Amino acid sequence: MPDTIWLAARRQLRDELRDKDYETWIEPARAAGWSSGTLTLEVPSAFARDWLRQRFLSALERAVSSASGTHARITLVVNRTLDVPARAGGAPAPVGERVASGPPARYTFETFVVGTSNRLAHDAARAAVAQPGVRFNPLFVYGGCGLGKTHLVNAVANALAVERPIGSVACLSAENFVNEMILAIEGRRMDRFRRRFRGIQTLIVDDVQFLAGKQRSQEEFCHTFNALHEGARQIVLASDRAPDDMPGIERALRFRFASGLLAAIDPPDAALRLALVARKARALGLEVPDDVARVLAEEWCDNVRVLEGALTRLDAYATLAGRPLTLAVLRESLGTSPAVATDGTAMERIIGAVCDHYGLSRAELASVRRTARVALPRQLAMYLGREQTNLPLGRIGAHLGGRDHSTVVHALGAIERRLSTDATLRRAVSALRARLGA
Repeated sequence: MPDTIWLAARRQLRDELRDKDYETWIEPARAAGWSSGTLTLEVPSAFARDWLRQRFLSALERAVSSASGTHARITLVVNRTLDVPARAGGAPAPVGERVASGPPARYTFETFVVGTSNRLAHDAARAAVAQPGVRFNPLFVYGGCGLGKTHLVNAVANALAVERPIGSVACLSAENFVNEMILAIEGRRMDRFRRRFRGIQTLIVDDVQFLAGKQRSQEEFCHTFNALHEGARQIVLASDRAPDDMPGIERALRFRFASGLLAAIDPPDAALRLALVARKARALGLEVPDDVARVLAEEWCDNVRVLEGALTRLDAYATLAGRPLTLAVLRESLGTSPAVATDGTAMERIIGAVCDHYGLSRAELASVRRTARVALPRQLAMYLGREQTNLPLGRIGAHLGGRDHSTVVHALGAIERRLSTDATLRRAVSALRARLGA
């Protein structure tokens, strides 16, 4: 939403202001947040912040109010990683210098928690920094929401910014790329736009799935990709899905995305969940008992943003109530994770479908019996539970007679191996997926 509001406001400001003023002071600013009628804008220097306050604040607030449909205010903050030094007297920067950039400084490799589920992506990102344009180019990182994709690709940008000249690393979202292109088209400055993005050393784009359905933007992005790749310049992309699973993205562009290293980030395993809880708790200055940490890891750790929110609420509740962090306080303040509740219902549907398919009762599936008639359907229910829910493996096992994490891991491996040779099992999986709407 902030990017959309700022795009509309910039259109109005471009028409109101002189070209030199717009290009020098307005164009480098980036929307960082929108809350309660206030748009936060990042600018590259204290000088730019003060100049905008003195000369353009009323015009900014008027344009943002018009774009948002409400009386709006502006907050200006300095982000020195934007790479765009403002110039006194309104002199524009040389063409090619002003590249959308500025990863948040908190996103570094040092603050990224590494585990089995994200190690390949992490190590590949490190390699891309060590040998940009040589190894893993492009690097395509993909995975679900809140698993660390944005953190990782911004860590690449921050690491490269230390070693490379200002303006040579562009780090932005696909939405921002599209917005910049729209403004360039409307302002008849596409040649300048192309020189900007094709003259850099590293292009890092988050949420590339946003390009879906945008034919003109995809064409332009494809040309930019080709120019950089042919020049052995590093490209790092992030998406919520793999290239083959991106409807609305042209085939030629999907092939380019897949031409380097595809690095998946999977939901965290039990060890990584606990490590994430420990890291996030330390960042908030919290001492979390082991039993509370285990529940947080099991129920609130599929998404890092959800975990951060849960820790903040738990801390506030305990502090305001003057009580220590206990399981009772956790349940009072957080209840049960909505994701766990929803996925628990989904898991029960999976169990019901498997029972119907194999003619078993739920009691039989959850029993201690290990005969082939029961063991295979039980393992298949675990496999589908892992595939179609975000439940931790221990909770999937809990739905099936209290099996532990290692039992579920064994079941997943057994089903995956058997699927390669057992056509009957493949048909059963297809039928169950169809029944469950997968």
